[in-house]
Amino acid sequence: MTLLRLGEMEDEEGYTALNLRPKRGNSARLSPDGHREPPTRSRCYKIALGALGAWFLILTLAGIALGVWVFQGPAHDGQTGAAEDTSLEELVSHLRQHLCDTAPSRSAEGSRCKVCPRDWLSYRNTCYWMSKESKFWSESSNDCETRTSQMLVIQDREEMEFIHNITQGTNLVWIGLTIQSPEQKWIWVDGSPLDQSLFPVTGSAEGTSCGMIRRNRINSESCNTEFKWICQTGAILL
Repeated sequence: MTLLRLGEMEDEEGYTALNLRPKRGNSARLSPDGHREPPTRSRCYKIALGALGAWFLILTLAGIALGVWVFQGPAHDGQTGAAEDTSLEELVSHLRQHLCDTAPSRSAEGSRCKVCPRDWLSYRNTCYWMSKESKFWSESSNDCETRTSQMLVIQDREEMEFIHNITQGTNLVWIGLTIQSPEQKWIWVDGSPLDQSLFPVTGSAEGTSCGMIRRNRINSESCNTEFKWICQTGAILL
């Protein structure tokens, strides 16, 4: 009886010891609070940690690339600007060779010359164009605007003499001068007042009057009369 009980106890202890061993294939881990964690949650943690590390690496590389681009950017822009300046200088030099007088100049501007559009006359720093047809004053003014210019504004007696020469002293031509009502003052198209001590106007000053020149004098005439006209614009300096 005693032997039999000892055998049973051994069987029971062996069975108990066998049950205490973990079963093969069970990869569950203990959490910090002592509970078992399933294998799926462990794998999720690993994937999340790996993705976070990859994202951090991407951000680091992007920051390095941005720093290199910012550092090299101004130098690249400077090189582009220098190339554009060189091309512009070459273009100006080419225009000077084909459009300017190659004779040495004694003026303060050195080798710079004045260039006007085709069919325009050059005088000082201004280009002049004279029409071949006749129109009302308002139509003449609009035509000058379409040519990116304005009707003639005479600055001094030297310019008046130049206009007298190109009109041959006989043609009647509109200039950019009108009466400002109700003040009845003569105003140039650029907004400046006429200096009548320099250019006295012949004829009556009415609200429908515009300025025209005959020989080297300014006359008042109805704006609805048809005359030729003169446009002017600034010359291009090379």
